[in-house]
Amino acid sequence: MGIAGLLKLLSPVTKRIHISEYANKRIAIDGYCWLHKAVYSCSQELCMNIPTTKFINYCISLINMLKQNKVIPVIVFDGGALPNKKVTEDERRGKREHMKAMAHAYLMEGNAAEANRCFQKAVDVTPTMAFLLIKVLRQMNIEYLVAPYEADAQLAYLAVTGQVDAVLTEDSDLVAYGTPNVNIYQFT
Repeated sequence: MGIAGLLKLLSPVTKRIHISEYANKRIAIDGYCWLHKAVYSCSQELCMNIPTTKFINYCISLINMLKQNKVIPVIVFDGGALPNKKVTEDERRGKREHMKAMAHAYLMEGNAAEANRCFQKAVDVTPTMAFLLIKVLRQMNIEYLVAPYEADAQLAYLAVTGQVDAVLTEDSDLVAYGTPNVNIYQFT
């Protein structure tokens, strides 16, 4: 999620770089951030339990882009749910269910565009989806790890302890964790 407005506030002290500047460096990446972006292309299928690998293909294309630029990816996944976020997670689940119902209603009306917008808000990234990606990462011999809880703290730890050279994310929380080299990405 990130800290609202932080990236805009920090924009005067940031610089744009090309990923190739991290050639031969180990870069830690939040796997769930990638999965959350990936599900937009197949949200309807996922919400309707139609088998798809589009979300996996999206993540693999990003990994391939990193490898083409000689970057060594280390994918970090969220682990167990934090007990103090249960209320927030329950609220999010309720909103997703509401959006899913709206999406189905729009489909019944023949309004595919609005249905798709609602499906994108209804889709949930599940541990099963992360596991499917992990299986592909194993086949590709890509390093990954599952954090004890949220990936953010693990990503920061890897960077602070020098186990990775930088963190690639779109989540501004890493700045608050004191991560020494945070790279906020905007893939096109």
